[in-house]
Amino acid sequence: MVGAEEVRDAIRRHLAGFWPDHPQEEFSWTMGPIEEWLPGFRVRRIASVKPTDPWVYVTVGASDATDGDGMEFFILTPSESPRHVETLAMVASFHADARYRLSVGRTVNIGRPWIEGAAADHLLVSLPYPYGPSLEHCDAPGRHVQVLWLVPITEAEARSVSERGLEAFEQLLEQSDADVISPERRSLV
Repeated sequence: MVGAEEVRDAIRRHLAGFWPDHPQEEFSWTMGPIEEWLPGFRVRRIASVKPTDPWVYVTVGASDATDGDGMEFFILTPSESPRHVETLAMVASFHADARYRLSVGRTVNIGRPWIEGAAADHLLVSLPYPYGPSLEHCDAPGRHVQVLWLVPITEAEARSVSERGLEAFEQLLEQSDADVISPERRSLV
C-alpha cells in the first residue's frame, strides 16, 4: 500500500518539475482541524521570479481526503502573503469533509476578501487554464492527482455559476479579458 507521504513527495516533485527555476517553500497551518483531518498537510509557495509572474500557492496533502484519485488546489496571486496559506488550509478542510467535497465548477464562500481590498470573496474550482494539462495531471504512486485552480470570484459571480452554469461564466471571463488575480477587479455580473 502506498503511503500518504509518498503521494505528497510525488506532488512536490511534480511542482518542482513544473516550476524548476522558481524558489519553493512549504508552510503548515496550525489553527483549526486541518492537521487532524489531513495530517502532514502543507501549502507550497512558488515564488514569482519576474514582476509580471504571479505567486503560486498549492496544497500538498488535500488529495489525502479521498481514496483513489485525489485533488490538490492552487491560488495565483499578485503578491506573497500568509493569508493564502490560511485560505488553502480552509479549502482543504472543507474538501476533507465528505459532505462538502469539491469538484470542478463548485464555489466556496471564504467569508472575507481573498486578498486585501478585493471584491472577490468566493473561489471557483476550475481547470488550471493558465498552465494546462501538464500541471493538472500528477501521477503519484498508485493514484492520479488532479491539480485544480481556485479562481477568486464575487458572490454575484458565484450565483451566476450556480444559475447559468460553469461554461457560461468561463465564457464571460474569457470575453471580458479580466485579470482575475487583480485585487481591483470588480464583479462581471
